Amino acid sequence: MPLFKKDPTATDLYIKGLNLLLDNNREEAFACLARSARADSEIVEAFYHAGNILRDAGKPERAERVHQELLMRPTLPPEVKVKVKQALVREYLLMKKYQKAEMLCLEVMKSVKSPRLKEALLNIYEATESWEKAIDLKLDIDREKGSDDAPMQALYYLEFGKTLMPGDGHAARLRFKEALKKDPKQPWSYILIADTYFAENRVEDALEFWSKLFDALPSKAYLIFDKIERFFYETGDYGEVGRIYRELVEREPANVDALLALSSYLFRRGDRHEAMEVCKKALEINPGSREAYSEMLRQLLENEHGSWELKEAVRGMLKMYSAKKRFHCHKCRTRTEAPHWRCLKCGAWNPYDI
Repeated sequence: MPLFKKDPTATDLYIKGLNLLLDNNREEAFACLARSARADSEIVEAFYHAGNILRDAGKPERAERVHQELLMRPTLPPEVKVKVKQALVREYLLMKKYQKAEMLCLEVMKSVKSPRLKEALLNIYEATESWEKAIDLKLDIDREKGSDDAPMQALYYLEFGKTLMPGDGHAARLRFKEALKKDPKQPWSYILIADTYFAENRVEDALEFWSKLFDALPSKAYLIFDKIERFFYETGDYGEVGRIYRELVEREPANVDALLALSSYLFRRGDRHEAMEVCKKALEINPGSREAYSEMLRQLLENEHGSWELKEAVRGMLKMYSAKKRFHCHKCRTRTEAPHWRCLKCGAWNPYDI
């Protein structure tokens, strides 16, 4: 039996560091890998992993320095060089150095086919609002996957169109129409197409797309109620607003948003009794609607004959809010009236700072 314990070699430290990393013990893993790198600078993988640990610990600047120094080695094996560059891309993204990240992504992709790099490049295009590039890359990624993420593609077309709107409404509209083809179930294309027509004083075309939104997605029509009211008020045809709301309610009797819009319209027109009846109907459909209670309270407060109904409305609204003190878990934000030393949902200890 030896009298003295043998000091671990650089290789021993490197292997120990990797094992600690696999066990997710990053702090000790970093210490071992750093010692390994100091003991033998030729163990380049130690530098690579140490840099990754720094980045994952929220220190991308230090990680970048480690990986940049590693790249400067003329004898660095090609496969390690690629891994280091990919790590640098992640660090540039964290530091929002998007131009550097993009250039490095494109450089590595010339020699390596990597879905992860393409996804990183897509993140860069999103962050820099390079929507035309994002569209092309997203289509390429989906083709390679053999899938068609049309809803996400549609969002990219919407973003691209928005950037074109101030200078070229026609070009923007083409992108919005492409988004509509990709995802007919989202309302934004209809709204933005109508906006571009209004900007060109093509009112009939704009109203056509409002109508298309009502036909295709009546439950989303509330998104343009403000636009509808403003347009018909300015054109002196405010009665058309009521017709539109009534038509929506006839087609979708349980559409609470349409009911409340109709109720508010009727109240402004002086039809206070009908307005209140429509508001009550909205509450029957959704007794938990804060918007419905708010509309009812607003109307009752302006009606001197509504004192009894006002009390009932206030009682209904108070049922939605507990008078007891509520506690929020600092980790999962779950609310409770019965605090405990451990969150019953996520298991966090002392979650309420009591």
